[in-house]
Amino acid sequence: MTKVNRNVSIVVVLLVLVVIAGYLIWLRSKVQPVITPEVQVMPTVSPEMSASPSATPREATASVRPQSATSSSTKR
Repeated sequence: MTKVNRNVSIVVVLLVLVVIAGYLIWLRSKVQPVITPEVQVMPTVSPEMSASPSATPREATASVRPQSATSSSTKR
């Protein structure tokens, strides 16, 4: 007999949870939040100088050459 009472209690608790969830969903549909109009900031076009490399990475790596040791730097 206690197993039946336990099953009935579980079903009652689940039904109460479903009723509460349904009420909250219904309440949410009735109370709509006031939507304030958003101010959109339009970007202004201004001529700005941007730092960008003038050479492509391939050209930049091709122009960099390792410096060989000169005779003046090796003498002491």
